[in-house]
Amino acid sequence: MQSIISTQGQQWQQITHEWYKQAITPPYEYSFCRTAEGLLFCARRAAAALVHPESVSGHFQAELWKYDAAEFFITTPSGERYMEFNLSPNGAWWAAVFSAPRVVAAGYEEWRPAVQAKGESTAEGWQCSALIPTASLQEVGINLADCKLTACAILNSPEQVFLTTALPCDTQPDFHRPDLWETAILKQA
Repeated sequence: MQSIISTQGQQWQQITHEWYKQAITPPYEYSFCRTAEGLLFCARRAAAALVHPESVSGHFQAELWKYDAAEFFITTPSGERYMEFNLSPNGAWWAAVFSAPRVVAAGYEEWRPAVQAKGESTAEGWQCSALIPTASLQEVGINLADCKLTACAILNSPEQVFLTTALPCDTQPDFHRPDLWETAILKQA
């Protein structure tokens, strides 16, 4: 499924099935917006979430994927580099740049973009957002007008289920598959 990057505000998309094609209720919803400041990623779900116990809204936190997390992967047009971004339902975030699946790109070992993130998580559901600055995307070589992009999520922790917009794959869950990511649709007014 192609992800949409809207230039006119949020356009929510849903992922309704997990990695093994089982329905997820309620669905996971996400949106990408290109703003004057950068890429705005938003995610929500009308269900409780388990968040990393050390995470703080708006702050960098490693290993968010061990708990419920909204995620996306975005690659340069040539595919030589890609960024993984994780966002906790409470607004904590993590990001890394890779040169190949799970190989941190040289020079990006301590990369920390100036992300602005927030979130709110209650027993009834959660909603979070993160703004990745244009300068940070450009530093990685990412152009929103020409990129491959996949939205993902890890839900229902500790009994984790994995969701992705990438093409179906019959392997164990693995989001680090740039060969399966589709070109994003830049949707203007």
